[in-house]
This record gives sequence, C-alpha cells and structure tokens, in this order.
Amino acid sequence: MRFGTQALCIVLGIAAPVAITLWSASDKGPRSKQHYDAVPGQATMGTRDVILAFEKMGIDGRDPAGALRRYFAEDGTEHDPNVKGDRQSVIDYLEKRGWSGEGPKRKIHRIIVDGDLGVVHHEIILKPGAPSIAAVDIFRVRGGKIVEHWDVLQLVPANSPNIHGAF
Repeated sequence: MRFGTQALCIVLGIAAPVAITLWSASDKGPRSKQHYDAVPGQATMGTRDVILAFEKMGIDGRDPAGALRRYFAEDGTEHDPNVKGDRQSVIDYLEKRGWSGEGPKRKIHRIIVDGDLGVVHHEIILKPGAPSIAAVDIFRVRGGKIVEHWDVLQLVPANSPNIHGAF
C-alpha cells in the first residue's frame, strides 16, 4: 500500500503541473491568445514594429478603427488637412472612405526608420485599372504608440514621361 501511495504521489506531482500549464495556455486559460491581445505590449515594440503592426491591422486587415485605437496615442496629433486632427476624426474619415470594407488596396515599396520617426512609401490602388496614388506616411512613435502622423499623396499619371516610374 505504501508503494502505491508513493507512486500515486509521483504521478500526480508530475501530471498536475503539466495539466495546469496546458490549461492555462489554452483558449480558455488565463494565458490565452485573447489575454495577450488585450494586454498592451506595444511599449516593448520599436518604431518599425509599431508602424508595421499598425499598417498590417489597419490597412491589410481592414480594421482602421481597431488599429488607431490600439496603436495611435489617445492624444496623438494628426496632420492630414482633411480631418480635425484627433484620433476619432481619422477613424471617421477612413471608415467613410471605405478602408474598413473592400475599398482601396496598397503595396508598401519601402520603409525608412530613424529613431522615433518612420516613413512608409507605398502605392494606393483605389480600384483596378484606375491611376494609383503614390503615398508617403510619416510617423512619430513614442512608448509603443504613434504620437504624430503626416501624409503626402500624389496621383500617379497613367502616361507619365518619367522612364523610372513613381516607385
């Protein structure tokens, strides 16, 4: 009987921590993916990481409101002349322009980062066959959040005389 009790204790001593670890990291446990998505982890992200996460969620993932709420500082400054200049005005503008639906597509051509500043040079395709837009977005990032944003847009003419192209 003594050997059986000892064997049971050994088995439970090994099995219990393994079972608790597996449960806690499962979809129902306290360390689930939902938990980590809700925990603000941007503070450890660098300028490039924040910008890429913002672009991936907001533009590629078609969730500009979610991306702005997660990565754009609540008191951040927006310099786009088409909006009031706060985070909510940018959300409203992008949703009105169709960025959360089947609206424009884009292709990143280059990203340049220097300290807390990052620049994304990309092409916005409003609809297939229509002239695209050459865009430059400039971001200032602090503490894992975008605190300032500027953009410059230029229509790419269908018949440009430039042999090198816009990109």
